[in-house]
Amino acid sequence: MTHLIDLFKPMIPSLLNNLHKGQSGRIAIMGGSKEYTGAPYFSGISSLKIGSDICHIFAPTEGGTATALKTMSPDLIVHPIEKNDPSDIIPWLLSLHVIVVGPGLGRSSGAWSCASEVIKAARNINLPIVLDGDALRLICDNLDIIKGYDKAILTPNFVEFKSLSDSVKKMIGDTSNNLLKPEQIATSLGNITIVQKGKEDIITDGNQIVVCDNECMPRRCGGQGDILAGTIGTMYAWSHLYYKYNSNTDDKPEYPISIISAYAACSLLRHCSNKAYQISKRSTVSMDIINQIPNGFESLFPESK
Repeated sequence: MTHLIDLFKPMIPSLLNNLHKGQSGRIAIMGGSKEYTGAPYFSGISSLKIGSDICHIFAPTEGGTATALKTMSPDLIVHPIEKNDPSDIIPWLLSLHVIVVGPGLGRSSGAWSCASEVIKAARNINLPIVLDGDALRLICDNLDIIKGYDKAILTPNFVEFKSLSDSVKKMIGDTSNNLLKPEQIATSLGNITIVQKGKEDIITDGNQIVVCDNECMPRRCGGQGDILAGTIGTMYAWSHLYYKYNSNTDDKPEYPISIISAYAACSLLRHCSNKAYQISKRSTVSMDIINQIPNGFESLFPESK
């Protein structure tokens, strides 16, 4: 389905000398916990590496999480969140083009309560959202948080998808032992977009389904999902910006921009992970994949400038 890459190419911001900071994407990652500092870093640095201008990370002070993230890269804007207070995050939402919630979030009640309020606030202002990792477990406890919001993209792995399927089955009264298909989940939740990660990445909003089965790598190091979440978020922001500034265009994409963006992101991750594996083999880690983004992006989107 290489034509989906062609559909995405016009949405990549052109690099022009008259641009100002922020026009190529203001992205935010909400996540991190005392156990997991790498996850939001991988998401954030991947966003910057593919070309977003600004990436904020909202991370708790608990366990020194925010402080640790500040030392990882001076390019990331890290906001220390005291006592999981959503009022430290919500005022920033109006300045953002997308928020990715979940990388390294953890499962504490305080983190989940804060994330719930941020998701609701983002939804209230029609802000695109990507939900990954523990944010998916959070919504399984309360599907109403995200149900009906078609600007949401969910990125479950195998285990998270099963939890999501079980929650949706309970909601619709399905008592079978069958695992729902991703398009069934997407439809039941009001045509939100699902990216079911696996050997093949299945992307659907319930109405349309695409499969990204490009060659990747057999190594399953931690962090690949975090890279994907940051990449999807950035590309989704670009897609919305493209149509915002080209509102008079008569060209309507044959797929929703959520699907186009997710497909482009999955393709890039698969390409970069494959290249990294060719070099490092069994020793491949997430930073090896991230280091392939500059050449990988130019290889996949050669006409972007």
